[in-house]
Amino acid sequence: MAVVAVVFVHAYNLSNRLLSENAEATPHTPHGVVGFVQYLGSQTLTRWPAALLFAISGFLFFHNLEPRVGQFVSKIRRRARTLALPYLLWSSWSLAVYVVSHALPSAQAYVSADALNRLTIGSVLERLFVSPVAYPLWFLQALFTCALLSPAIWALVRFLGPLALAPFTVAWLLHVDLGAAGYLPCKALLFFTLGALVATRMRAGQRVPFSGPNGSATSAALGRWLLPLFVAACILYTALLRNEQSWAAATAHQLLMCLAVAAVWFGYDAYLIPLVRWRWLTASATLSFFVFAAQEPLLMIFKRLILHTGGGGRASDAVILATYFAAPLLTIAVSLAAGWMLRRHARPLYGLLTGGR
Repeated sequence: MAVVAVVFVHAYNLSNRLLSENAEATPHTPHGVVGFVQYLGSQTLTRWPAALLFAISGFLFFHNLEPRVGQFVSKIRRRARTLALPYLLWSSWSLAVYVVSHALPSAQAYVSADALNRLTIGSVLERLFVSPVAYPLWFLQALFTCALLSPAIWALVRFLGPLALAPFTVAWLLHVDLGAAGYLPCKALLFFTLGALVATRMRAGQRVPFSGPNGSATSAALGRWLLPLFVAACILYTALLRNEQSWAAATAHQLLMCLAVAAVWFGYDAYLIPLVRWRWLTASATLSFFVFAAQEPLLMIFKRLILHTGGGGRASDAVILATYFAAPLLTIAVSLAAGWMLRRHARPLYGLLTGGR
C-alpha cells in the first residue's frame, strides 16, 4: 500500500517539466477539479509513506540492537547491502535510460535536444551518487545516511529520551535539510529517531503508548475515528489551503503528514488487516521494493507519452486527469511484471537489485 501511495505522489502532472523540455508548455495551475483531485491525491492523502517508513526503519534498526561497536558495524554493513548497493544499481540504470532516451532520434520530441552535450564527468558522477535521475531513490540515500548516524542517534535517545526529537522537529518545521544537495532531510532524521526512541524504550521495559497486551484493541479503537478524521482533514486542506504559499500553510501541511502517519498506523488494525486476506495483494507486496525502485523513469515516460498523445501543452483537463490515473497504474503493472519475471528467471540479479528482499 505504501508503494502504491508513493507512485501516486509522483504521478502529479501539473508541471511544465512533464512536457517537452525543448518547447514552451503551458502550465496548469492547481485550480478547478483537476487541480483539486491531483492535489488531494498526491499532496495530502498519499504523503505519509516516507515518514512512516523512516519510523519503521528506525524501530527495526534499534529494536534488537546491543549498543556495541561491533553491533553498529554489523547493522551498517547489512544496510550497505540492502540500501547502498540497490541505490547504486538503480541509479546507474536510470542514468543509462536517460542517456539512451536522449540519444534516440525518435525521442527528441519528448526530451531536451542538447541534454547530452551538457553532460560532463562531474555531472555524471553527481547524477550517479548525489542527484539520481530516478529521484525517488533519495529515500534510500537518506535511510542509509540515518544508518551511518545511528551511533549518534542512539546516544541522543539514550541520554535525552523524548527530547532527542526536539532539534529535528524544529529543523523540519523550518524546512532545514542537511548536506549540500539536501539529500538528508530532517524529516528522515526526525522519524527515524522516533522509531529508535520507541524501540529503545520497549527494550528497556519503559512504557510506550498503545503497546502491551491491550495495545492492538486500543490501536484499532483509535484508528476507527483517526483515519476518517485524516481523510476529512485532507479534503479541507485541499479545498482551502492548496494555493497558499505561507509558512503557516506549509506547517499545517507538515502537521497533516503527522496525522497521516498516526492515521495509517492505528487505522491498520481497524481497516486494513482484512486486506491481508487478499492473496493477490499479499503476493504483489513481496515485489514492493522492486516497484518502488523501478517506478522512475518509467512513470515519467508514461506521463510524457500520454500527455503528448493527448495534445501536449494544449491537453484538455480530461486528458490531464486521465494521465494522472493511467500513468501510475501502468507503471505499477509493468514494474510488477518485470519484477516477477526477474525473480523467476534471474533470481541472483533480482536479489542484487532488491538487497536480498
